Amino acid sequence: MIDQRKAEILDNCGFFAEDTGKSGTGTSVSLDFFGYEHCLPRHSYGPRVRLNYVIHVVIDGKGMLDCGGKRWMIRKGQMFILFPGEITTYYADKEDPWYYCWFGFQGSSAAKIVESIGFTPQTPVLSFGDGESVEKKIIEMLGSVSLTLDGQLHRNAEMMDILSKMIRERAKQAGSDSGEAGFSYSEYAVRYINNHFNEKIRIQELAKHIGISRSYLVKLVRQETGMSPQEYLIAVRMRRAADLLTRSNDPIRLIAAECGYEDALAFSKVFKSNFGQNPSDYRMLHNKSCSEE
Repeated sequence: MIDQRKAEILDNCGFFAEDTGKSGTGTSVSLDFFGYEHCLPRHSYGPRVRLNYVIHVVIDGKGMLDCGGKRWMIRKGQMFILFPGEITTYYADKEDPWYYCWFGFQGSSAAKIVESIGFTPQTPVLSFGDGESVEKKIIEMLGSVSLTLDGQLHRNAEMMDILSKMIRERAKQAGSDSGEAGFSYSEYAVRYINNHFNEKIRIQELAKHIGISRSYLVKLVRQETGMSPQEYLIAVRMRRAADLLTRSNDPIRLIAAECGYEDALAFSKVFKSNFGQNPSDYRMLHNKSCSEE
């Protein structure tokens, strides 16, 4: 390994901080510092407690991380995170010391981003196969040393791109590994269906939008709700239809449209299969304003 002990670090904090004011223009995650280092054999850092999240991406070599009474051996093709408030120490290998890039960040969305990547306090080390792209980003960011707002926005945007790539890598792994946890994807899918049930929703397109395979989305939503995405969509539409039939005297065709059905006949067939009655009979039985006429 060449250029051992070469390190470049740049602080980004104090100038472009998260804005939580009423303007609503602030970012939900902000970059604090970043850099890279070719470590000497047995070089260590810590024990130390961080106030922010710090992700290290190992470009070459290997080392180890001590955290929470456990030790992880880490090498090229992996990354590790330091969580706020945790005491951590990490060491370069004595024979093949690592070369890594790192960046620290914080903000109201930081915890959710870290969770979406797959990091937890119990799993602070993950695989990541594109460390070279992170290295290029970090080097480019180090070349942008301006402390003006545009410079800081540029560096923050580059960090967001790195985080986005890590989340996509996680989604790719989750789509091919049935053992991976992915509750955030199912929560998003369920929320999306709840908010857009009156629109045309194609499960294949929803999976593509989330960034996972259709089969994996079906598995996750079934774990979350006990139903497939299509079954859950129909259930949400039928609950809404029953509510409208009970509370309003709108024509059946309008209720069908509001529940995502262009064809009132198709809507009536689905409704009857779920409630055992067609929409008109259900309304007569449950809508007091209709029964009193």
